[in-house]
Amino acid sequence: MRSVRIFFLTALMLGATAPAYAQETSFKGKTLEVLVGFGPGGGYDAYARVLAEFIGKHLPGAPTVLVRNMPGAGSLTVVNHIAASAPKTGLTIATFDPAQMIAPLLGEKNANFDASQLTWIGSMASSTNVCISWAGVPDLKSWDDMFNRREPAPMGTTGPADARHQHTAILRNMLGADLKIIPGYKGSSEVRLAMERGEIAGNCGDSWSSLKSTAPDWLKQKKINLLAQFAVTSHPELAGVPLIMDRAKSDLDRAALRLLLGPQVAGRPFIAPPGVPAEIVKALRDGFDAALRDPELVARATRLDLEIEPTPGVQIETLVRELYRTPAPAIEAAKAAIK
Repeated sequence: MRSVRIFFLTALMLGATAPAYAQETSFKGKTLEVLVGFGPGGGYDAYARVLAEFIGKHLPGAPTVLVRNMPGAGSLTVVNHIAASAPKTGLTIATFDPAQMIAPLLGEKNANFDASQLTWIGSMASSTNVCISWAGVPDLKSWDDMFNRREPAPMGTTGPADARHQHTAILRNMLGADLKIIPGYKGSSEVRLAMERGEIAGNCGDSWSSLKSTAPDWLKQKKINLLAQFAVTSHPELAGVPLIMDRAKSDLDRAALRLLLGPQVAGRPFIAPPGVPAEIVKALRDGFDAALRDPELVARATRLDLEIEPTPGVQIETLVRELYRTPAPAIEAAKAAIK
């Protein structure tokens, strides 16, 4: 981005007219809006606010950057908005639960978008989700306890297409856990408050990195139990916590889980609407990548215990295409698992 700024300065000094590319990709005097698919206080909100603090200086013209929360349906609301309503100017981007990228493939009736048509800016980190229970809940302290209960344990979720719903359903439908889905929460903060109040026993979709950064006291004071981890491969900090992929009972189940858990490679994704001009997409991607290399952003994320493990937008595009080539039997098995 330094070379872009030098180019602009040189053009001004020479009195030359900037070429069309530079003019079209300048955000000078404009405002970039970063939408968050969940309410304030959770992991997605934390990542979005760190990005918003630094990305402006890495975009041509150094725009103002504002964050706005748009919760609903496990972040499906914000993806539908980006796909259908947000202006195609590059001035609106959004972050959301990556499980939504395969919602249309899984038959979610309210997923009114084609993930392959969205503009993928990049991801700030991959994600490993965990299934947790409140420490005070009797007889729900380990993997085995989920399968030997007198009555189903109530687990909080946001919407039917979000990771919390899907992970809980996988445990219940594919593996036989005694769990009950309690929907309707707006995001991590509400789910966690419900756990503290005793409304629910736990949830199966909190991001491990989010827990470390936004609920460190839970971990330090052992207020929760770690029952399972949801990812294609185990997180190095979660040795001993059962990995869901290792518990699959058949090759078909493993293929279904690869589809359902594959989006977590893009654990903290950012998208723009379809149809954004290519030169603006390039500016957004370059600015995003540069921001995540910014030592100040890295230092801020470190202080907040936010993992930074970037995935470029082009790689997420490839991931989406691969997921959408999943064989039909595995797709049907995945649908059955998350009902």
